Amino acid sequence: MNRLYYAYARHALVTALRMARVQPGDTVLIPHFICRDVLSSLRAVDAVPLFYHIDDDFQVASHEKLPSAKALLAVNYFGFPANLARIQHQLTDATTFIIEDNAHGWLSADEHGVALGTRTSLGITSFRKTIRSIDGAFLEWNEAVPLDFKALHAPLEARKDLLPLGHQVRRLVSEIDRNTPLTLMSIARKTIRAARLLGGKPAIDLRPEEENELPTNRAIHKSSLAMMSRCDRFGERQRRQHAFRQCHELAVTFGIQSPRLQLTPEVSPQGFPFFVHQGDSEPFRRSILRQKLGEIVSWPSLPKESDIPTMSPLRNLRLVNFL
Repeated sequence: MNRLYYAYARHALVTALRMARVQPGDTVLIPHFICRDVLSSLRAVDAVPLFYHIDDDFQVASHEKLPSAKALLAVNYFGFPANLARIQHQLTDATTFIIEDNAHGWLSADEHGVALGTRTSLGITSFRKTIRSIDGAFLEWNEAVPLDFKALHAPLEARKDLLPLGHQVRRLVSEIDRNTPLTLMSIARKTIRAARLLGGKPAIDLRPEEENELPTNRAIHKSSLAMMSRCDRFGERQRRQHAFRQCHELAVTFGIQSPRLQLTPEVSPQGFPFFVHQGDSEPFRRSILRQKLGEIVSWPSLPKESDIPTMSPLRNLRLVNFL
């Protein structure tokens, strides 16, 4: 596989769509359970998003036949591999390009040991979701597939500007949290949200513009490449698997329902997803924080057009993020 680095996976996806020959007005299939910022990549090439359904196990809905489209985005949710064979079986058009969205799955592989993000002709990966880098993503492609190689560009020169003070503080606080009994990250988050509420703003900055606008920085920062090269990949995967098992044990203890995900030795989970409408979630949350397993976040910020039913468990999903 060949590789190009970017600051964000959204930029990598733009190049992937162009290599898949997506033209203005072409349809691109994306799951209805997706972060809305993916739409900014589609809008950058004037593609038309068409949502397909997934089940509570994060696989394409077993009853659904996928309509004809120029490309399809197959998401490896939380580092667990999408069932590509099932997607291919349900596609009605064999010429549809499958782009593997591996934003959550750096360090993960499938049951055959094939790295996620490399299982199709085009794949995007965002390692900044796994390590606390300022940015970091890449596009990979297979030269043996008839892609539009004219859409490729020369590698972008890595940025060398000073890291923002806020990012440096967050990394420091994260290290303190991980290595001491303190919980500074949680305290800081609560303080920021309270300050936003006092200022008449929503507690969380939802950034609605991300649905239409790509991030300003396109080139990756040199510090991100350095962090990626220094990462103990085996140790990081082991840490995440251990945290996942601990979260699962706590979920069983407190009656918390979680999606049906199979943790195999090849998977490096981004976090532990669970549903907040089941069980006693507050004791579960406190136990997660006390054992320093991760921060509990909401994911995703759904696109306005998403047709997930109001009563779907997916609307009540939370994630223990191991970052």
